[in-house]
Order: sequence, then structure tokens, then C-alpha cells
Amino acid sequence: MTALDIIVPVFNEKIEVVLNLVARLKSDLGSWDDATIIVVDDGSERKFNLCRLSDEAGIRFVCHPTNQGYGEALKTGIRAGSAPWIAIIDADDTYPVDELKNLIKQMDHADMVVGARTGDIRKIPWLRRFPKYMLNRLASYMAGKEIRDLNSGMRIFSRELCYQLWPFFPKGFSFTSTLTMGALLGGLQVKEEQINYYKRAGNSSIRPVKDTFQFIHIILRMGILFHPMKLFIPIAIFLASIGFIKGFLRDLFVVGYIGNLSIMLMLAGLQIFLMGYIAELIVINRLWGYKKKRNRP
Repeated sequence: MTALDIIVPVFNEKIEVVLNLVARLKSDLGSWDDATIIVVDDGSERKFNLCRLSDEAGIRFVCHPTNQGYGEALKTGIRAGSAPWIAIIDADDTYPVDELKNLIKQMDHADMVVGARTGDIRKIPWLRRFPKYMLNRLASYMAGKEIRDLNSGMRIFSRELCYQLWPFFPKGFSFTSTLTMGALLGGLQVKEEQINYYKRAGNSSIRPVKDTFQFIHIILRMGILFHPMKLFIPIAIFLASIGFIKGFLRDLFVVGYIGNLSIMLMLAGLQIFLMGYIAELIVINRLWGYKKKRNRP
């Protein structure tokens, strides 16, 4: 069997909840000899801190002295392991541990397998549902493929994929969004498997407004890095269309000539289109060079 590292990021989760999750992981993966569970305490308060716990067979505890963010906790856990495959799962009791084995079965057929929170049980707070839906739609447009769950915290991916995208990973909750967008826009194979999502144990550390804008920023940044025309073309068409409508359907009939503003809008549309086209050529050249490098003997 292929070796697997399971990263469990923790911040102010009750110790008994975390230890129960670890026990269930060990039980479900009992026949998996090469699985290592890596629990990363991201600077939790003293009453929640796991640093006093000792490593045992198949389980490692890593601690940050101060809180550094969800993404940084995952990166610490990934660096602490060495297996070719990496699984992540949140420690708040929201994800179905027993479904991890189903995700593992898909590893040979994809670069990443995501547990999409689209099952019959979906305990997602109502205030987060609409922003989540809009983020998934924006991400799907930029990636050119339907994304049902952009930032699921339960997934399995290859270490190779992770290291390809390492420079782009943020410290916060956008780690998973970056991973999804980078894999899809890079043309890699991503599978989504339906899972349930339960009510969390304890309070969430997500900041709905700030983190939503951060997710949008990540989507647009990854889109520009891998498929810039997806962003540039709509803007170019919008500006050029406004300029054309104003110039040819209004200015000519009202004043008898095309005004400066109309010409500027059309030229701006053309300029943005050309900028996007050049950016697209740069991306294609970069990806072609990377694939050529990978195929060297």
C-alpha cells in the first residue's frame, strides 16, 4: 500500500474531541500499515493545548508556539511527514472519518480527491451558504469545470501536487481554495466524492466577511496565473461594448461624430484584450516549459 500522512490541524479544539478523532482514524485505518497521523496544534490556549501529549506508534504531535493560521498549520504538518500521499481533515468533528477510506480508494485515479460537502446532512450555517455558493460559481467559471466544494477541509492529494503549488499557499483558510484552483487550472485530475457535513464541536475560527474576500482574491489570483483570458475577456468586451454603443448608437445621432470618451472606452477594451492575450501566451509558455522539464529522462 502507498504510504499516507494524515494532517489534523488544531486550534482551540477540546482535547477529548481531538483524541476521539485520532482514535477513530486509527480504528478505520487499522489495516493501513504506512499511515501516519500528524496532529498540528496551532498555538492553542493553554487549556486546549496538545503539546503535553507524547508521540506514539503512528501518531505525531507538532506544536506552534503561537497561532499562525490554518494554512501554516497544514504546511507544518506536511513538512513533518514524507509520504507520497497526504490527507487532511479538520479536528472539529464536522467531517465523517469513516468516509476517508472511500477517498483513499480513489487515489490511484486522481491527483487529488476532495470530500464534497453535498450529502444529505449539511450543517453549514445559513449565513455562510450563499457566499459559499457564489464562491463555487466564480471558481467554476475561472477553472472551466464545475466545482461543488471549493474549500472542503477533507481531501487527499499527492505530495508532488502540493510542492508544485507551495509558493502560492497562504497562512489562512484559503489553503484549500488555492489547492483546488491550482490543481484544476494546472490541468490535473481532481475528483469530488460526496460526503456529509455535521455540526461542529465548539466555536468556529472562520471570519465570514474577511475570509470570503480572501477566497475571492485567491480565485482571481490563481485564475490570472493559469488562465488570464477568463478574467480579461469579459472586462474587455464590457468596455468595448459600452464605447461602441455610446459612439455609434448615440454620439453619431446626437452630435454627428464619435466622442472622445467612446473612443477611449473602445481602445481600453482593445488594450485589455491584448494584455490578456499576452498574459495567456506567457502562461502557455511557462506550462509547456514545465511539462518539458518533467518529461526529461
